[in-house]
Amino acid sequence: MYICICNAVTEKQIEQAVERGACRMRDLRNQLGVTADCTCCAESARRCLASALDKRAERSWSPVPARAGSVAPALILEAL
Repeated sequence: MYICICNAVTEKQIEQAVERGACRMRDLRNQLGVTADCTCCAESARRCLASALDKRAERSWSPVPARAGSVAPALILEAL
C-alpha cells in the first residue's frame, strides 16, 4: 500500500528502511523522502514505522533454547 503518494513510497519500502536501520521519521525523510513535500502522509508513515519497528523487535528477540543439563532461568532466580 502507498504511504506517501508524493514520493511513491510504499509500506514495504518503509519496512525495508527499518531493516536498514531507520528508526525515526527523520530517517524515513532522509532515505525515502516521506513527508518532504506536503506532509499529508505523516500520520500513516508514523503508524507504519511503529509497526515495522515492532516487527523487527519481535524477530530479533528469541528465547534461548535450554541445553540438556542446564538450569532453568526460573530456578536461578529462585536461588538468588
